[in-house]
Amino acid sequence: MQQKSGNQYDTTIKDLFAGGTEELINFFSDIPVTVVSDLKIQFPQVETRVSDLVVKAASDQGLVAIHLEFQSRNDLEMPYRMLRYALEIHKTYHLPVYQMVIYFGQPEMNMAGQLHYRLGNENMLDYRYRLIDLGKITYEELTNSPHQQLLSLLPLADRDRRKKNGEEFLRRCAEDIISSGLDRETKKTVLLRAEIFAGLVFDKNMIDLIFREVERMLNIEESAGYQRIYEKGLQKGREEGRQEGRQEGRQEGRQESLADVAIRLLSKKFRKLPREYVARIKEQDTYVLQQVIDNIFDINDLSELEDYLQ
Repeated sequence: MQQKSGNQYDTTIKDLFAGGTEELINFFSDIPVTVVSDLKIQFPQVETRVSDLVVKAASDQGLVAIHLEFQSRNDLEMPYRMLRYALEIHKTYHLPVYQMVIYFGQPEMNMAGQLHYRLGNENMLDYRYRLIDLGKITYEELTNSPHQQLLSLLPLADRDRRKKNGEEFLRRCAEDIISSGLDRETKKTVLLRAEIFAGLVFDKNMIDLIFREVERMLNIEESAGYQRIYEKGLQKGREEGRQEGRQEGRQEGRQESLADVAIRLLSKKFRKLPREYVARIKEQDTYVLQQVIDNIFDINDLSELEDYLQ
């Protein structure tokens, strides 16, 4: 899998926690904070991407910048990336930087959380950040947490238990969200997020079996809003493509899946997609398809597709 593609998926996770950033931070960090504002930062000198989530927060140690990175795969270069991010954030905002990497991949986490060396008396580096493997967080830690919106992460928790119990585990995730103390509308949002995250580690047929039943019960798709349905399709489609690529060992399988997602989203948005556009989309490479999907909300007329298609 190309790093660019993995990063494009990982950075969308922050959108699923819009309005719930403080809960996310306080569950995973070891310092309690109150989020003050978002911080916008890009890394033109060191990376061709935007950091996942950076906020200004008040803590018992004063104002800090909180930086979260979401990873769906192991990256052996992570300590170097995180150090570059820390330096750029500190340079821009002159705040101490608290960093966390939240890993939600299927395999065991295999990344370092520090860089360390000492040469002589003056030259040294002792850099560390918080590294969290969601698969090692127990099911009970999430269900007993006061941060109930984080129940959407249940399908990614308890790696050994979910691998062993499969469908039973995923069904319990849905049932525990439904029986939680959240209000009805929040339950719908949390269930939708849980379905999206389940796509990272569970078989599509199993997800459909369990969540179609839940969606009918709570009327999720109609009440959650049109844009949220788009977001759901975007996230699931990306992961379906990755799963096909891993299983079949062919890049073409992933491209076909992305083409199907792009066609489905465009058809939903414009009600009908002319055949010539369907044919052209199927001919596009992975990069173009990802660009169309990423910018689906900004494409307001079919003629604007010409800016993306080759």
